[in-house]
Amino acid sequence: MQLKTCEYILQHLLPPVRRACLLVPELTLSILTSSNPLWHIPYEEAMMKLDRSDPWWAFLWPGSQALSRYLLDNKSLVQGRHVLDIGCGCGASAIASKMAGAINVIANDIDPDALVATDHNARLNNVLINKFSSDNLLQNPSMTLNNNNILDLLIIGDMCYDDQLAQQIVNLIITARQYHLHVLLADPGRHSFKSIVVNQLKDLMKCVCEYPIIDSDYIESDFNTIKIWTT
Repeated sequence: MQLKTCEYILQHLLPPVRRACLLVPELTLSILTSSNPLWHIPYEEAMMKLDRSDPWWAFLWPGSQALSRYLLDNKSLVQGRHVLDIGCGCGASAIASKMAGAINVIANDIDPDALVATDHNARLNNVLINKFSSDNLLQNPSMTLNNNNILDLLIIGDMCYDDQLAQQIVNLIITARQYHLHVLLADPGRHSFKSIVVNQLKDLMKCVCEYPIIDSDYIESDFNTIKIWTT
């Protein structure tokens, strides 16, 4: 049996959700929420219907919610800038960057399906993402930033799911400072973020905002808020 394409899933199984989350009601996204029948069946059965094991791009993670809210509320940080969204997922933060006035946005994710989802969701919000990249940009930060020398702003939403990723984020932020790039990072308090990123960069980063997790669809155990950090 032929597997369902990402395009098929977005068109037929994940209809657009207007006011996609309470924190960012401006966004319309094709994501999996409690309004979708798939939400209410066992995980394994839902994945079979999607023909996917872990479609991370089908969810609006807490960090992406908060980062999108912060970008839309602080448009002066984004207007006229060249933005790179690393680990874009469903594309919410990349889309918010465009809505906030960025002139150039690169959406990056190692999962090509996430880029398809980002393009789809951008069109739902009547914005255009300028470039898509599936390269693993965290493996060689110097090459990443050297090859994108017009960048002004890096945005990272909720990527510290394990120690390896968290250390790569640390290396990226240190390199970004050498290139005099501004970094915005959102995290709900994951262990790897606190033990690695905050521990290693506590003198280089500061928390500039904190949002409550107010949408029950996205509440994870032990997480009540999402913090925005900057360098």
